[in-house]
Amino acid sequence: MQDNILDFNKKVEILNKDYSLYKDEEKGVMFALNTVNCLARVDYIELSKEEWEKAKFEMKIDDLDYNIIEITRPQSKYFLTKKEEDKYTIVDSKVSVRQVWNVSNSIGIHKSFTNKEEAMELANNINENILNVIK
Repeated sequence: MQDNILDFNKKVEILNKDYSLYKDEEKGVMFALNTVNCLARVDYIELSKEEWEKAKFEMKIDDLDYNIIEITRPQSKYFLTKKEEDKYTIVDSKVSVRQVWNVSNSIGIHKSFTNKEEAMELANNINENILNVIK
């Protein structure tokens, strides 16, 4: 099965407002799905270096050159001092994060972007095509 939402949608045939059919003749994969599962959403994620590496490894995001910004996040003071008495004390600290916009459907097929305009445009195009067919 495809892991890129664009490639996935090319292999989906919308039968009616309730059912669609995914068919990949090349790999020999076919299954029915609810048409609403093909609708796209955009998620904005701010990932620290560790979170980014984990998301890449788990294939939840694409390997792109994401914009890095600094934000303030609450975290345990223990992370900074390594003292047991600070384990349950929360402080704000500056963290460098990567900005990720993920366009995905409810099946989990996605495409990542480095800016929100491109992500929103793709999601709108996908949703518009599906909604035009099922109306």
